[in-house]
Amino acid sequence: MTQLNHFSKLFAVSVLASVLVLTGCNDDNDDYHFNESAQNLVTNTENYAPEQTQANTTVSQTITYKMPAINGGETKATAVVMIPKGTIPSSGWPIVAWAHGTTGVADRCAPSKLKNADGLFDLGGNLSLVNLLLSQGYAVVAPDYEGLGTDGIHPFLNAQSEGESIIYAVRAAKQQYRTQLADQWAVVGHSQGGHAAIAAAERASEAKGMSFKGVLAYAPASHLKEIFGMGQATAGEYLNQGDLPKAISTLASIETFSALVTAGVKQTLPNLKYTDVFGARSAPIAEKAENVLCSGELGQTFGADIQSYFQTNGITNPYPGLISNFDEVPEIKTFLAASVIGDKTINQPIVVVQGDIDPTVPIDATRALEQQIKAKNSSNTNIQFNYVTGKNHITVITEGTNYLVNFLNQYMPVK
Repeated sequence: MTQLNHFSKLFAVSVLASVLVLTGCNDDNDDYHFNESAQNLVTNTENYAPEQTQANTTVSQTITYKMPAINGGETKATAVVMIPKGTIPSSGWPIVAWAHGTTGVADRCAPSKLKNADGLFDLGGNLSLVNLLLSQGYAVVAPDYEGLGTDGIHPFLNAQSEGESIIYAVRAAKQQYRTQLADQWAVVGHSQGGHAAIAAAERASEAKGMSFKGVLAYAPASHLKEIFGMGQATAGEYLNQGDLPKAISTLASIETFSALVTAGVKQTLPNLKYTDVFGARSAPIAEKAENVLCSGELGQTFGADIQSYFQTNGITNPYPGLISNFDEVPEIKTFLAASVIGDKTINQPIVVVQGDIDPTVPIDATRALEQQIKAKNSSNTNIQFNYVTGKNHITVITEGTNYLVNFLNQYMPVK
């Protein structure tokens, strides 16, 4: 099997709730410099989930903070800040920035707003990981990212937007809780958050007056263009084989992926229409990505519509969803190119953990990222890519927290 076919097969069985997403940056932003002199970055604070966090924290708050907008100018974003209980180290609690995976574009999909099945806030399922970090003696800053829960549309996998969302959240937290927090910080993320974590590491110099200690990325999304072009063909293969469940799952993933992409692109190129990239039947569903449905819900909605379509029209009639040349739409091409990570220098430790049976971020994508990062950072002797046997997109982190603990103990120990 060729590497291309292997890549394609891995992509085909992606999980609906773990859809890769992308966007890019607006060239106009290069002409604008965020005016941060002598200003307070934090504009509001409110308590976050005290019933779940008071046992482990002295501070658990959602902060609203200022950051550079991807379109130029200034915008506001939100982040959850948690500070552990205990005696404050002499230099303060070191900071771990947690970069979350895909949740969606709609404001209700912001992790700080999400609740679990019991109606409790859980940071989009990440509260247990945050509690682990707190127990190890680290303060946690968990940004929602630009446009997610705040004004504007969240620019998915926009390296600049993601990176600055993280960096300005860390800076804002340090400014707000200066007597409790250290200058040292590191960034950890998973999936979309792995992409965001690397993007932040590439821009760590923007965290002025702070000491960046390194990046740990679990299954980071990368090489989106290469993965993107394979989905429709693979879905067609499943249809030809008569494997309708896999075909529906693959098509639903593609449609969801593309709807989130389109929504993100509209933040910087608002003239793009959903009908520019989707058929008349699927465009109204895709549009729900912008303000209504989170990623898992959107995937389920597409899956149900695709199944209904095939039941009525038969599998020989293609589902009228994403247009065949989606990646050739000028706005999409622009943002695909601008979503790249691994092309900038990182002087601090880089650790990546990748499962070898990950259907969402294929191992070949991460191997390509490894080559790219090592070529760009040939003088950095602290680059580790760990390929873990038998782990998928989820278990690579849920069963791989030892990598997190070891990373922090080695590069940012609590003193």
